[in-house]
Amino acid sequence: MNNDLDLNWTDLLSPTMTPDEYLREFGPKIKNNYKAYEPKTDVVKKIVALLKSKNEQLKIVAFGADWCPDCHKNVPRMIKLVKRMKINDVEFHILYGIMVNALHKREETIWHKTRSPPEAVNPKFDLKAIPTFYFFNKNGDYLGQIIEHPKETIEEDTLRIISENL
Repeated sequence: MNNDLDLNWTDLLSPTMTPDEYLREFGPKIKNNYKAYEPKTDVVKKIVALLKSKNEQLKIVAFGADWCPDCHKNVPRMIKLVKRMKINDVEFHILYGIMVNALHKREETIWHKTRSPPEAVNPKFDLKAIPTFYFFNKNGDYLGQIIEHPKETIEEDTLRIISENL
């Protein structure tokens, strides 16, 4: 996890989807992943309690693409986690449309510069793989990220990020 990014919520300029828009648009592809995932209740409660105790709001944006199998797996899991929190202190947006530049040189970004949203090639985001979940506090300050796959589970990694950085 890169905690050194000079990144703020306001650096996100492209249109995003809400979780409900995502579920409507990609529902058939991700339906089984979404239904099968059950976030750990005790971890969800710890996230909610931590946000309340610190009087904080969590802002999350997921970068991904329709062609990406890991996105089909992990974005629905984050949606399920956010919905299970049942609080208004979490704002979650999804930025889709990231495209790979198959002809990139080793020193260049792997993301297609003109076919991807500009955030994909913006060095501030330092996008290495998708999905990447970026976490921010209520002031829009960067807290951390989950890149491609959580180290443990989506909810445990989320708890770790906010515990260490809020």
